Amino acid sequence: MIIELFELVAKGKKINIDNDINIPLELIKGSDIRKLSNVHFTGDLSKLVDDTYELTGTITGTMIIPDNITLEDYTYDFTSEIEEKIEETRVNYQKTLDITEDLWQNILVEIPLYAVNDKNKDIKLEGDGWRLISEDEINTNNDNNPFKDLL
Repeated sequence: MIIELFELVAKGKKINIDNDINIPLELIKGSDIRKLSNVHFTGDLSKLVDDTYELTGTITGTMIIPDNITLEDYTYDFTSEIEEKIEETRVNYQKTLDITEDLWQNILVEIPLYAVNDKNKDIKLEGDGWRLISEDEINTNNDNNPFKDLL
């Protein structure tokens, strides 16, 4: 999302932003997010006294991430409050500023560490002669583990 900075001079000390955001596919492919939709940013860009810029606002949207148990698509709605300082050195010769990377970093922070669909919350993780064990169980039960020397 590119912001024209001449508006700061014309309109005063603040630019109001209320736009849908398109995150490039290259960024999404390098993350755990399978798909992003309805991403919207509402906020302000202000120029501070020390020639830096401040980006504040709220970014909302929906991400599709893998379910931790089945790897099926899991839909997760997110909201992130943003308060970023942006250096003057990021402004290019056309007096524009691209805030896509700032917004992307805030989206990445919103990816849940553990995501399970409601239909998979009660899924059976053991059966006749087998059970799913966590990494913590592997690390604490090293006595009977034939691969303990490899850990």
